[in-house]
Amino acid sequence: MDNLLIFKRPTALLTAFLFMLMLLSSCSSEPHNAKDFTLQSVLGPVSLHDFKGKTVLLFFGYTHCPDICPATMNNVAMALKSLGSLSDQIQVLFVTVDPDRDTAEHLAKYVAFFHPSIIGLTGTSDQIKQTTAAYDAEFFKQGGDAETGRYEVIHTSMLFMINSEGELLDIMSHHTAPDDIAIALRKWLNSDVAH
Repeated sequence: MDNLLIFKRPTALLTAFLFMLMLLSSCSSEPHNAKDFTLQSVLGPVSLHDFKGKTVLLFFGYTHCPDICPATMNNVAMALKSLGSLSDQIQVLFVTVDPDRDTAEHLAKYVAFFHPSIIGLTGTSDQIKQTTAAYDAEFFKQGGDAETGRYEVIHTSMLFMINSEGELLDIMSHHTAPDDIAIALRKWLNSDVAH
């Protein structure tokens, strides 16, 4: 099962507690700069700074995810559709936490199923670790056999909202409904216009 954080180790409660403290500390009224990164799409390298001028929704997941990742991407796609032409000002980035199985080509097919504008990104294991660490996101393989490719990846499953100036504005749960995602996006798009 793929939840926000599922642990089956003695340190489970401590790790979950520390992660929740991180989330609470990030919920200040003052936005702060999102960490830039460069990863690989099916069309070549993609960096966060490539989307200056757009609102970015950043999600860490993987294509073999049985439930949360497809449900979250479906909610995001529904939100984008409800925004109509405003969605042209939004870029969704799906960064894999399973680079061993998620090639750029496989990611491109996966994200296109949900919405044609979503970009799937992969990289080396070190690049993925650096990118997730920059957003205090965690992931690890669980169960199965890495050699046969039968395993799950337990991961942080939040939507990170970054404004047109590259500031991290909001962190939404993967449970956030499409209407609520659209409301949040519209709010920050209107805020950008006001500036």
